[in-house]
Amino acid sequence: MPFERPTWPDGARCAVTLTFDNFGESLDLLHHGHAGGALADGVYAPRRGVERVLDLLDRHGIPGTFFVEGWNARKYAALLREVAARGHEVGAHGWMHEQWDKLAPDEERDLIARATGAIGDVLGQPPRGWRSPGGLITTSTLALLKDAGYQYDSSFSDDDVPYLIAVSADRPNDELVELPWTWPLDDAPFYGNGRGIRPPREVIATWQDEYDAALELTGFFSVVCHPRFTGRPSRIVAFETLVRHVEASGTAWFARCEEVARWAAEQPWTPRYAAPAIADR
Repeated sequence: MPFERPTWPDGARCAVTLTFDNFGESLDLLHHGHAGGALADGVYAPRRGVERVLDLLDRHGIPGTFFVEGWNARKYAALLREVAARGHEVGAHGWMHEQWDKLAPDEERDLIARATGAIGDVLGQPPRGWRSPGGLITTSTLALLKDAGYQYDSSFSDDDVPYLIAVSADRPNDELVELPWTWPLDDAPFYGNGRGIRPPREVIATWQDEYDAALELTGFFSVVCHPRFTGRPSRIVAFETLVRHVEASGTAWFARCEEVARWAAEQPWTPRYAAPAIADR
């Protein structure tokens, strides 16, 4: 379909969402059964990483969106309330960062309810946005999210700009806003343990090139970071270089994901797609 460049509030040429996934050790508990040792570094996020991210966002007066597992929201309730009090959005990211595409519908429904309820209990209001762990979904996920009151999802990597998507083939008029992401703008492939750790300056140079291309071609730029990775000292220093680069362009709208989703839901340029295809076997 022909590409129509998005338009944003106040004439901004590019919407920028800075997003941060994982909030504690729930993933490590799920994978290893405990939260210790070299492979279980999730505790670094609430211990050091999240605060460094918050301080950076404060220095620049810009908002972020934190996608948080329900288990971690419950354990680190005080820190999560601090995130919200400092002006940032909190979305949901599963219950313990499950292998989401392997879930049965009833289990998926229950885990969505548990994660939504845990975040709502801590903050006094439920999250409006969802990002599935690892970006994995089932054929039921979108409909279950819609039924649970979500307004947008950020699990797909199939477009350059936000769009509207039907939640299922038999519910073509029920839609969610989708805020797409992409692996080259996720810090995990660059910093994840055992994946060939890359120097921060090299990662940020790549992301600066990605932003410049988004500014020229698409008008939407979304980074996915993990405080357990990007919250480390040299990486947060490098990440601030990216923020300054975006600020220097003078044409960016730093926004919470919920703000972008709400804006895109009402715009004539927003693409509209049918539900994802399902194999006919």
